[in-house]
This record gives sequence, C-alpha cells and structure tokens, in this order.
Amino acid sequence: MRSSLPRAAAGLVLLGALLTPLLPSSPATAAPPPAATPPDTEIPYDRLTLRRGDTWFLQPDLDGGPYTSYVEETAGWTPVAGDTDGDGTGTLSLFKDGIWLIRDSAGGPYTAVHFGAKGDVPLMGDWNGDGVDSLGLFRRGRWYLRDNSVFGPSRTFPYGLGTDLPVVGDWDGNGRTDIGVVRNRTWFQRDASSSGVTARQFDFGLPGDRRFAGDWDHDGRDSPGVFRSGMWFLRESNHSGRYQSAAFGRAGDTPLVRRTPGLAPGVTHRVVHDAAGPFAEHIATIDLAAASSPDTVLSGDRLRGTQLLSTMARNAGAVLAINGDYFLSNGRPVHAYAQDGRLRQTPQLLGRAVGIDVSGTRVSMGVPDLRTTLRTDSGTTTVTTEIPRWNSGPATADSVAAFTAAGAELETPPNSDCYAGLAATTNPVVHTDGGVQTSMVVTGPPRCGGAAPIVPPTGVVLDGSHFNPSGTFLQSLRSGQAAQLTQSLGFPGAVDVLGGNPALILGGVQQIQDFYGSDAFFDRQPRTAVGVTDDGRLLLVVVDGRQPGYSVGMTLQELADLMTSLGAVNAINLDGGGSSAMWVNGLRTNRPSDGVERGIGSALVVLPGADTGQADLVVTDPSPSPSPSASGSPNPATAPQLQRQPAPLLVSPVTGGEPVVGWELAARDPGSVGGLAAALADDGVALSPDLQRARAVYESTR
Repeated sequence: MRSSLPRAAAGLVLLGALLTPLLPSSPATAAPPPAATPPDTEIPYDRLTLRRGDTWFLQPDLDGGPYTSYVEETAGWTPVAGDTDGDGTGTLSLFKDGIWLIRDSAGGPYTAVHFGAKGDVPLMGDWNGDGVDSLGLFRRGRWYLRDNSVFGPSRTFPYGLGTDLPVVGDWDGNGRTDIGVVRNRTWFQRDASSSGVTARQFDFGLPGDRRFAGDWDHDGRDSPGVFRSGMWFLRESNHSGRYQSAAFGRAGDTPLVRRTPGLAPGVTHRVVHDAAGPFAEHIATIDLAAASSPDTVLSGDRLRGTQLLSTMARNAGAVLAINGDYFLSNGRPVHAYAQDGRLRQTPQLLGRAVGIDVSGTRVSMGVPDLRTTLRTDSGTTTVTTEIPRWNSGPATADSVAAFTAAGAELETPPNSDCYAGLAATTNPVVHTDGGVQTSMVVTGPPRCGGAAPIVPPTGVVLDGSHFNPSGTFLQSLRSGQAAQLTQSLGFPGAVDVLGGNPALILGGVQQIQDFYGSDAFFDRQPRTAVGVTDDGRLLLVVVDGRQPGYSVGMTLQELADLMTSLGAVNAINLDGGGSSAMWVNGLRTNRPSDGVERGIGSALVVLPGADTGQADLVVTDPSPSPSPSASGSPNPATAPQLQRQPAPLLVSPVTGGEPVVGWELAARDPGSVGGLAAALADDGVALSPDLQRARAVYESTR
C-alpha cells in the first residue's frame, strides 16, 4: 500500500464578497491525458458538510440525503476542513485574524497556532505529500504554505491576482495538494503548490457561487464544485464540463467537504486508467466476510418499469451499486430474478445468473436451477405439483403458473381459466444447503371460468388451464387447506438471484467459446461484470466505452482477462453499452456512453450493513455462517454456451403499452439487449416475442 494518500484541502471555505475579474497572470497549456492509477492505491471518500449559524450538518455521502448535526458557537471564525493528523479523516478547524484552532476530531480539543493576519484566506492541504494536511494562506495574490502546521516554516510565492479567490485540490492525482484560483467564473489550476505556469483554465459556476474542490468520481483527482442556494454542482473532471448535482442546505449556508478513509465495512473502490486501450476501469471489491451486504433490487420494486441506477441505489440505502440484467421493453429483467428469498420471475431467456446466500458470504454463478413446488395434503393424499412459471405467462395444459404483485401491470392471469389463491401463514424458512420454504393456506374456494381475479398485494394467484390437468389440480384444492411452497432459487442456499449473459469465467476457466462472433456485441463496448474470488471477495466492475482518448470499452475477451487479473474464478457479463453505470458514495462514478444515466430494470447494490429486507427470513441452520466462498459453479465442460444454448424458456408476448423509458436506447445498443438479441439470433437461438422486438429495433439502426 502507498504510505501517503491523495488528500486535498477539500473543505476550503470561500468568502462571500465577489472579487473584481482581471486577466490571467499566466497562459494555459493543454491538459495531459490521465495517468495510470496504481492498482493498490487507496483514496478517501468525500462527505458534504454545512455550517448554518452555530449548527454543523454532516452528511455521510455526496447524495444530499440523511445527516447528523451538532451545535458549536463559532461566530466570527472561518471553518477549514483537513486531515490534520494523517488518520484519513478530515476534521473542522477554525481561523480568525491570524489565529488557528486546529482540531483532530469533531468538537474535540484544539491546538492554537498563530499564522497569518486579518483578511487572509485560510487553506489546508497536503503540500508535501506526507499524508497530513497543514496550513496555508492566500493574501492578495500571494501564497504562504507550511509543511508542518505547528512548527514548520512557511514558503511563499505568487500565483494569481489580489482579487482572485483561491481553491486547492489534487488536480493531477499525485498525492500532493495543488493550487488554483477562480476569477469571476474562470478557474485557473496549477499542478503544483508553487509559482509557475497554469496547467489548465475553464469556466464553471456563476459569480457569487461558493467554490471548493473534491474527488467526486473517486479517481484520485480533485475537480471543481460550487454551492448555490442549497444546490451542490460537482464537475466530474478538470477536462470535461459534465457535472452532477445534489440538494443539501439552503442559501446562506457555508459549504465544506470532509474526507473519510472508508466507504463501508469491507468495501473498496478504485478507478484504474489503463493507457493500453485506453480503458477506464471502475473496480469495486467487497469482502464477503465483512458486515456490508450485497443485494439485488428492481426498478420501483416491481418487474415493470425502469429507473436510474442512482435512484435505485438511493432508495435501497446503498453505498455502492452497478446496473444489473438486460431488460425487455416493459423493463423486466431478461433472466431469472429473486430478492430476499422471494422468486420474482422465472427467466424469459435461459442464461446465467449470480446467486447470493442469506448470510451474504456465499456467491454462486452459473446456469441457475430454478424449481418451485407446491405440496398439499388432503388428509389422505399428499400431492406435489411443479410451478415452472412465476410471473412469466399463463398456465399450460400440464403446468400451473403463479402471479404475484411484483408483476402488477405486466403479468395477469388470463380470463376463463381456473384459479386458486395462496397466503403465507409463516415467514419464509431458508435452508442454507437448499431452498426457501413457506407454509401457505388456500384462500377461498378455487373456481374456473369467468374473469381472472385481481392479484392481491400479498400472496399468490395460481392459474391452471381449464379442462386440462393443471386446472383439474386447482379444482381439487379447498378453502383453508394447508400447503407447503418450496422454491429452490437457482443455487443451494440462494435468496438473491440476478441474471446476465454470457459467462466470462466458470470454475476458473474462461468461457472463450462465448467471446467471439460476427455481431458488434462482441466488439469493444462499455461493459459491466460481476465476479467472485476464491478467497471470498465479490468484484463489481464497470468499464467505460465509446469515448476515444478516455476509454474505448472492452471486448468480452478483454473483460474476461481483466476479471482474471483481479482474481475472479467465476464471472458473468451483465447489461452493457449505455446501461453500464456505477454509483459510489452518493454519486455516479463512471461516465456513461450516453453522457447521462440510462433507465434500467435492475441493479446489484451493496448495503452498508445487514440486509433489512431479509429480516423476516428464518434460517434453519443455527451454525456460524459458512466461510466466504465462490460456490455453485457448474462444470465448465458441461456448461451451456452462448452459441449452443438450449431453446429459451419463452413467455407470453408483451402486455401492450409503449416501451418504458430507456428501452429504445438499449434496443439500439450493440452492448445492451439489442446486441444480445442479435447475437443469440445469429447463433440460432429462438427468441421470445419481446427479444424479437429488441432485435428488430437493433437491426433497423445498422
């Protein structure tokens, strides 16, 4: 590990007076391309802070959500944030008329230091790269910096004009704080803490904004931010004008940015810039033995519709998230999906999946073996029937189908069939080496014919084909009859399941037969992948693409090589193209190829603690959680291949309506569902009606 972390004095408070704009004092030069980030680099995470009068508001991320607060009388003192003891956590010190009160903890004891004079603008930064922020001043175009806050001598040099506003940050990611000034709305940055030539200049913000800097995309480089009437505008880089925003505070508040060393227990994130592509690789690692929990989420907590990844992550209370499965025109995932021990849908296309057990310590990957059975006991006879379709179309002559509220407005039983209702009488019971069992009761007498029943908010509606064995079975049930529902969610002990295609690595073997084809799906595209290592680490990876000079995307082979280099023994490709996105610490950290986030149907998120959605699950095995592992992978020699898959499990056509937001873009996208559908069709795989629709849209744009 590096002994010194990149830290900037990201909490510089700017004075409210609008200074007179003048001409720059030095010319700007072209910005250099991003340098490669060492893979072992650890960088801190920024957090938003406000002072309003004597009250301090501290937020745990960059999202503008919940916060904590405390009161401290600091009237007349200017707050400055910095890591003054090198422990990785930024704290709030104070400055007034040349007197500093330096604190190493919030509200704790302080060290008084005399440095500066009335009218100076106080700064903090790691000027020498030793991992500790120390004092600085800006006085009418001249800088005064100390490498040791208490005893160190100061060095002084000119940069900027007397009416400029100073801002500091680590612009080039070398672990040392650099300097800059803002003149009206123009930023001038120098990649050093000394006098010299300006590295770059650009416009960002409006006159009167409060200016600061932070590492908003967590790539080790600070970039500009402004605060305006309760809105934070955070520019994604010093080379791009794109920005994100957060609502936190109100007009008149004083904004600061603090830094902390960790995101959540066992969760790390880094951005690697590889000049070979070039590739921008966003890599998150989750220690499965730690307290954080991976989880699956749906858009709006139902199968129909799409949402932005940022919205789904915020709603879930996640600290990190990536986009999930490909999605159909109605927003539903293409493959199998389960959440918190409940099967939401059987697959619309046979593919791969990742399964997570109830402890969050065992991750399985491969072709999921989904099975749902219902056992009923009439007193003299026990009958067990399979339910192969779950929110995936109506019953057939021989098999019952199930409908739940997750498929509302998307999947409803057909009229004129046979119907029976089920309601749970106990919480679901999870068998750590098997499936999930729930005791049920038949609600109301079964009936055949007439209009289909409305699917209730809880419980299950069973559908059987009238005048056929599946309908006859439902007619045999009676109101109040006990039943046992057993669901094997793809892998032993799995309670969360999310699909993708193709597999990249199974059992330590790259699935090379799935990496090549004539369609653009196999070319370099933005990619998202999930993997697991033998030593119990979950890998979430997003590679940006279609942005020459920044990141061109990866082929499936290149993505598999990257996952192998990270130690993955199992890995699956998820939805890609413009759908590829990663959300960290309250903001999107990658640069989607569309320029903005695309609506998606599902996501894989990381929660900072236990998964509260599983609170009602009863675990039968009272023994300690199993060791973190990458389990459940099929034999690579027998695993189905992309080019030679069995025929997919088809479902009923789309239930009308216009495509959901984002689907048209995904259908045109060679890295998303359009490219997947075309690649499967080229290999002779029969497509469901909605995948045929995606292929048609895709082909029309070629």
